Amino acid sequence: MEIEKKVMATKEKDKQWDGKSRPSTDKYRDNFDTIFGQKQIKELDESLKQSKANRKERELDKETRDYLDSLKDKL
Repeated sequence: MEIEKKVMATKEKDKQWDGKSRPSTDKYRDNFDTIFGQKQIKELDESLKQSKANRKERELDKETRDYLDSLKDKL
């Protein structure tokens, strides 16, 4: 029994885990990109939709363009 105690006492302990760090493996990176990369894609899609909606609001309809052209001709 004493021999076993000495072996355990001389065994080096691993670095204590800080509770925050994660092992950086390829699988971890792929899963991270899969989970959080989708969020960026969704945000970009929403931004693009909003940009298109804003552009439509700024564009003039045909009647308004014709009216402005007629005013230019009068001036």
